[in-house]
Amino acid sequence: MEKLLNDFLYYNEVILGKSPNTIRSYKNDLSQLIEYLGNNEGIVSFNEVELMTLRSYIAYLSYSKKSSKRTINRKISAIRSFFDYLVSVDKLEENIAIYVNTPKFENKLPNYLTKEDMEKLREVISLDSIIGLRDRAIIELLYSSGLRSFELLDLVETTIDFKNRELRVIGKGNKERITFFSVTAKKYLEEYIGVKKANNKYNKDILFSNARGGKLTTRSLRRIIEAYSLKSGIQKEVSPHTFRHSFATELLNSGVDIRYVQELLGHQSIATTQFYTHVSKKKLRDMYLKTHPFANEE
Repeated sequence: MEKLLNDFLYYNEVILGKSPNTIRSYKNDLSQLIEYLGNNEGIVSFNEVELMTLRSYIAYLSYSKKSSKRTINRKISAIRSFFDYLVSVDKLEENIAIYVNTPKFENKLPNYLTKEDMEKLREVISLDSIIGLRDRAIIELLYSSGLRSFELLDLVETTIDFKNRELRVIGKGNKERITFFSVTAKKYLEEYIGVKKANNKYNKDILFSNARGGKLTTRSLRRIIEAYSLKSGIQKEVSPHTFRHSFATELLNSGVDIRYVQELLGHQSIATTQFYTHVSKKKLRDMYLKTHPFANEE
């Protein structure tokens, strides 16, 4: 079973060119499935897996592991992809995973940061150390460019055009795009890189490094953002992805054409970008109800 999983991961990474994050997610989700099958069902071959087995696994995730609906949906998607592969290489006759129902959940409007929230975050970041400069550069870059976490952490200095304030980004599916960043982000990026070079901590292959000089992980990035959010007293959940939501919302609220926003975010489908218009419409509705003299008249 492990060999088939490794073959699947190799196929997705080398042949299909899936991102490292996708490969890591597949590996974690499917390894958990294999562990469950062996420990709880006594199954040592995927041919032994039945529909009821998979449904029992989903129940296990929900009730024993307390996994969220979003997490369960991701794991089901991974299993479906894996079983599709097993069918294609004649290891299974049918992909029974397609008959497993995914949990339904409401699409909550994403949190986004206001300008006031950004000021609160800026105020709690000390610029007296290289770590503080790094973190200030990170939040400014996230807020002004709309990068995904892995896109930010994969940046190297050669992908940054400081003169024109442009970033060459390799996104999902290894698709390249150009996006931009603010004057403030440029200022702190240059300061951070300058201090790194002066302290002999410069590595041309790693832009945002940890205290040991290694590359920051997405988990570390999330912890950094969450720590500053808590310290700032912002009364909402803030993650690295919140900055991406904020980037999109600010542009749409300012009247930028949704097709340009789609290009800047690197969305393959405009339907994904349209999700952010719900936030914008809510803001417009609130403004209307507060300002129009007859909006609340009975």
